[in-house]
Amino acid sequence: MTQAERPLLSAIIPTRNRPGSFAVALQSVLEQRFRDIEVIVVDDGSAESHATEYRRLVQRDSTSIRLLTLPATERGHGPSYVTNHGVAHARGDYLCFLDDDDQWTDSEHLQRVAEVIRVGRERADLILANQHAFQNGIRVERVIWIEDLPNRLTGPPDATGAYMVTPRDLLSCQAHCHLNTTIVSHEFFTKLGGFDSELRFEQDREFFLRAIDRADIIKFLPPVVSRHNIPDQTKRSSVSTAESGISKRLYQVRVLDKALLFSNRPEIREYAMRHRSYALNNLAEEARRAGLSDRAKYYAFESLFLRMLSKIIRLNLLS
Repeated sequence: MTQAERPLLSAIIPTRNRPGSFAVALQSVLEQRFRDIEVIVVDDGSAESHATEYRRLVQRDSTSIRLLTLPATERGHGPSYVTNHGVAHARGDYLCFLDDDDQWTDSEHLQRVAEVIRVGRERADLILANQHAFQNGIRVERVIWIEDLPNRLTGPPDATGAYMVTPRDLLSCQAHCHLNTTIVSHEFFTKLGGFDSELRFEQDREFFLRAIDRADIIKFLPPVVSRHNIPDQTKRSSVSTAESGISKRLYQVRVLDKALLFSNRPEIREYAMRHRSYALNNLAEEARRAGLSDRAKYYAFESLFLRMLSKIIRLNLLS
């Protein structure tokens, strides 16, 4: 396939045993006005009854959708592995992602992204946008992702309405950019090595920190383009709710350890150290609730030590 024959965008949708919510996510992709896109659905070994429904949903528009099916395992292969598998089969110049229980809400989203790609003098590594979070069908008013980034923008946007942003701009936000609103150059994704397949929680945060650490050009489009449905923590239907509290905190510590050890930018290392202290404090709380008092004390002490060290380093960076 020549470069001219490649689609500009590949949309990757990992899914498992949720054809109902997946149908909504898929429809939101098909309703995008931009058409130079392929859709890759990766079914992580769903039960046969669900797999049959996935095949039916995909066959209605088989010209632009490919369904990849992984063998069934007890807990699934995990979101990182599944998404990497989809990317390995993607032909697009840029990659976009959508969770199977979320949806794009703006039909112009990919059209704007395409304009940023096509008119930019220099190739963007990352193109980010915004989304709203909903819980039990009600919009969450507090900042969940990077909803506060527009308040930090300086200078005018380019002709497409996109702003150039820096890692420092992004780290000043309450959180990281969700994968639903992350567009990444396929070439850049490959250089990064994709998602960490060992992570089953906060793999998007780990990828975000690694990506902004190494990206040369990051563009931000302010419009809200996606709806994220916060998983019901009382259910075990998603990867995030299936993990125990202690397991989640350990994944968080691992993510921040990687950022602390391997990031090139000092501001990301400082961020990782500061947030590692919060993760350790939360881990101490989870251990205490589990009756592991000796381990709770250990993690609480380590959290306190890191918090003090982080303050010292931050003061040195500012001086």
